[in-house]
Amino acid sequence: MSSGAEKRLDSRLKKLEFMIRDPKSALNLESLLESMNALALDLDYPALRKNKNIDTFLNRSLLHSYFQVSPETFDQVQVQGLVRHKASQKVYAMKKLSKFEMIKPVAPVVPELSSDIDTSNFDEIKDDKGDVETFPTPRAFVGNQLPFCVYLTLPPLLFYSDQLQNKLHCLEEQLNHEMQAKDDLEHKCNRLEKLVKELDEEVRLAIRQRVESSLRQLERERALLQHQSAENLRRVEMEADRKRSLENELNSLRDQLEELKRRNQNSPISNEKNIHLQRQLVEATAVLAEEQEAAGRLRRSQSEAQKQAQALEFNLRELVDNCTQLENAKMGLEQQLMGLQADLEAERRDRSLGTEIILDLQGHIQGLEEEVKQVKGSLSNSQTEKRQLQHRLTDMEKEKSNQEIDLAFKLKSLQQSFDMERAEHKATKTRLADKNQIYESIEEAKSEALKGMERTLQEERSYKLQLESRLLHLEKEYSMLDCDYKQAEHKLDKLRTHKDKLAEEVCVWGGFRVQEEQKRMLSQNDLNAQTQQVTALCSSEKQLKQELNHLLDMKHSLEKQNQELSRERQETDGQLKEMKDQLETEQYFTTLYKTQIRELKEECDKRNKLYNDILQRLEEYQEERDSLAAQLGVSLTKVDSEQLARSIAEEQYSNLEKEKIMKELEIKDMMARHRQELGDKEATIGSLEESNSTLTVDVANLANEKEELNNQLKEMQQQLQKAREEERHMNSVKMSFEKNLQTERTLKIQAVNKLSEIMNRREMMRTGRHRDDTLDMRRKEKENRKLQLELRSEKEKLNSTIIKYQREINDMQAVLSDESQVRMELQMALDSKDSDIEQLRCQLTSLSIHSMDSISSGNDLDKDDSGYPDTRLEGWLSLPVKNTKRFGWDRRYVVVSSKKILFYNSEMDREQSNPYMILDIDKLFHVRPVTQTDVYRADTKEIPRIFQILYANEGESKREQEFAVEPPALAGEHSSYVTHKGHEFIPTLCHLPSSCEACTRPLWNVFKPPPALECRRCHTKCHKDHLDRNEEAIAPCRVNYDLSTAKDLLLLAGSQEEQQRWVSRLIRRIPRKHPGPASVAQAAEPPSHSSPRLSPGASPCNSPSLSPHRGAIKVQHSRQQTQPAGKPR
Repeated sequence: MSSGAEKRLDSRLKKLEFMIRDPKSALNLESLLESMNALALDLDYPALRKNKNIDTFLNRSLLHSYFQVSPETFDQVQVQGLVRHKASQKVYAMKKLSKFEMIKPVAPVVPELSSDIDTSNFDEIKDDKGDVETFPTPRAFVGNQLPFCVYLTLPPLLFYSDQLQNKLHCLEEQLNHEMQAKDDLEHKCNRLEKLVKELDEEVRLAIRQRVESSLRQLERERALLQHQSAENLRRVEMEADRKRSLENELNSLRDQLEELKRRNQNSPISNEKNIHLQRQLVEATAVLAEEQEAAGRLRRSQSEAQKQAQALEFNLRELVDNCTQLENAKMGLEQQLMGLQADLEAERRDRSLGTEIILDLQGHIQGLEEEVKQVKGSLSNSQTEKRQLQHRLTDMEKEKSNQEIDLAFKLKSLQQSFDMERAEHKATKTRLADKNQIYESIEEAKSEALKGMERTLQEERSYKLQLESRLLHLEKEYSMLDCDYKQAEHKLDKLRTHKDKLAEEVCVWGGFRVQEEQKRMLSQNDLNAQTQQVTALCSSEKQLKQELNHLLDMKHSLEKQNQELSRERQETDGQLKEMKDQLETEQYFTTLYKTQIRELKEECDKRNKLYNDILQRLEEYQEERDSLAAQLGVSLTKVDSEQLARSIAEEQYSNLEKEKIMKELEIKDMMARHRQELGDKEATIGSLEESNSTLTVDVANLANEKEELNNQLKEMQQQLQKAREEERHMNSVKMSFEKNLQTERTLKIQAVNKLSEIMNRREMMRTGRHRDDTLDMRRKEKENRKLQLELRSEKEKLNSTIIKYQREINDMQAVLSDESQVRMELQMALDSKDSDIEQLRCQLTSLSIHSMDSISSGNDLDKDDSGYPDTRLEGWLSLPVKNTKRFGWDRRYVVVSSKKILFYNSEMDREQSNPYMILDIDKLFHVRPVTQTDVYRADTKEIPRIFQILYANEGESKREQEFAVEPPALAGEHSSYVTHKGHEFIPTLCHLPSSCEACTRPLWNVFKPPPALECRRCHTKCHKDHLDRNEEAIAPCRVNYDLSTAKDLLLLAGSQEEQQRWVSRLIRRIPRKHPGPASVAQAAEPPSHSSPRLSPGASPCNSPSLSPHRGAIKVQHSRQQTQPAGKPR
């Protein structure tokens, strides 16, 4: 940096510092209010507010803040902050202005700056020579050591536009990433909300179950308490009855005593007794007074206890009322919650229905789009076929015109040659009229030549007629092609109209889709509102539960207090009753004593008189007393025994009542469980019915697809038949052309030989005068050469057409094989789906039967489902390993339905309905366990677990995963074969004449024949180069398998019991009448002893060649079994 720039920078900084330090400067006046607000915000802290000065300052700033302008009135809120300068490392205050403030101070000319510290455009202001204020360096932070500066930011310059655009792009990318992250978070939030909802539902169910269990426990306790209270009341009544009976007995005894006393008054002993009784009476009166005082006290305590008991009963009633109110409120809330849950479930169902409708519509739209694509593809195919037909038509017309021209040319040439020969013949006749004897031999030769020429003319006429017939045939074909072309145009018009209809339907479905999306948005909004209501209700429910728990705790504590008070009350009642009884007895005794004293005073004289009578009767009374005492003892023993029996019966009754209450509660629990299980089963039945409906729809779709595939296959078969007919026609035409060529060759050779003989004779006869004859010979040689060239061109055309048609036939056969393979795979998938549907139907029927059984018998809720046997059979079995000389097994998952046996590679394929082999149960012949002679190379431990299945060849459908280079199936075969397009090629060498099926090159040679391949199924031959180069000229094999043969399959079970179970179950599934083909049925007619090779499992030498699944296993049977099919060796 230059010295001038440094000086300018220093002056500028000094000016800024001076302006900052000057309180009257514009900078300080503008930023004073903002600094005051910032200071007030920084000081607004409770620890700092303890200082009185800061508190008063903050209160004043609050008063002044009401008179300030609010930031909401501005377009943009000003942002403040501290910025450190890079060069000087000083801190400045930075202010970001609004757009309106940034537009105001824009200069008319934007200066170009050389650097960030360019001050050349600023005016140099002279320094005011004044006292420079120097501040001492403070130890504590005060705030005035930071220079305060404000920079005004100008609008962005033009050269920053690229950077801003780049920043904008970066910000847009960040925004896109943030939006994606937001979508992911929303998706996660939705998942979490779903999980929270599920957890809430689970928690609600758990809480509800707990509350129900606690309510049941309370009901049980309540019932037990009621029973105990009833039993206590009964015991109290019993005690009262006993007391009454005892009181009655006591009264009777007292009456008897009084009578005895009255009788004994006259006796001398009665005086002493009276004195003694008077003393007792005085003592009894004293005791009675004391007892009356005690009874008064007890009455007071009893009244107080009754008041306490009444207060406790009142409190208990209030608590019971509160509990009932809370239970009613709880019931109301549960009803509201049930209603909200029902509404929520209805909304969910509507939403699920809407989503299903949307998915169905989307699937329908996709199907329509696929149909549109198919229609477009069919349109393009029809257009290509139309072009091909037009090209064919033009080629045929060209060939027709060429052939007409060639025929006309040939006719003209033949007529000219015939005229020439006639003229020559006439000339020779006139010349040789005189020389008959000399030229007899020459005339004979000429006559023979003429006959030959006439023959050639006749043949050419026949050839002309054949060409005319061929022309007529070509015209017929042209008319047929024209008709086909018109039909294709008509189909194309139909397809276009169908396409327009489909486009209109797509538009209509799009409108429906938009409406459904709007409905879905509305339902989502409603669902969100309902979820908020549900959360509010859940919070209120939690609060009510807390209150209920609190009230229950209070209830338990009050019940405990009530129990304690009731115990105390019972004790006080017992004491009161005892005191009352004592009081009553004492009162009774006092009254008795008083009456006795009165009677003694009044009847003292009477007793003295009657004393003698009493002494006489006393003995009688004593006897009566003894008898009465004995009777009383007997009656007391009877009463005690009756009371014991009654107490035992009452205890038994109370126990039975307890058991009855417990049984009733258990019955209620069982009924509640039964209802819950019924609801769960109805839900499962509903879900299974929905899955059944979806599966029926899938089955219908698969059936439609199957029908479409069958129709396509029929069309392909018709096309193949047409192609075969065309091929046969072309072969017949080829054969006719070859025959014509051979006849022409032989005739030309004969004519050439005869002409050479004639010419030799003429040369021998005339040496020098036969120049005309040499010219004729040269002309004929030229014509012969022309004819040979034409013949070669015709041959080449014929070969090219043959190759073209052969290629088309091969392509059609390859397409047919691919289509058949695809059809087989679809059929296998359809069979697996049928088995799944059958399984689901069986489950539905078993569930419906089980639900009916559970409804009919409520006590048999835990009944096992073993009473409904499953008609299916499935499990893991092992198949022999292919292409290995050693013995091994591959595990496969086997499913046996009512119609098919499906083999899966794994459970994943089972779930995806992807079987690799299917056997038809209707084509099964026999299932049996094997013996040691059948599988002599297997392990002896595995033989009890192996069993064999015999089935017809046409009952097997298998994927094309096994068409690879396979080793020989038999141990005796040393030559390997190569599979290609269904062929089983064996390398051979042809020394005898033979032709290649794929090209026109020779396939044979006597000494060094080229390497060739021969299919051992259909015996087609071709060069080895075609297979090495992977050329498509080789047609697929026409002999895939023989339907008149049978196959067998070995299977290994997990144990001997499983093997027996599989064999027994599969034997039941075998049909009684074996549905084999005609050849199989014919082969099965003779008895087993006449031809042992008829049974596929009977002959040990024949059975290994039946199935390619066994590899190195050799199957030998110990006994002959008559089967309906067999494969001859």
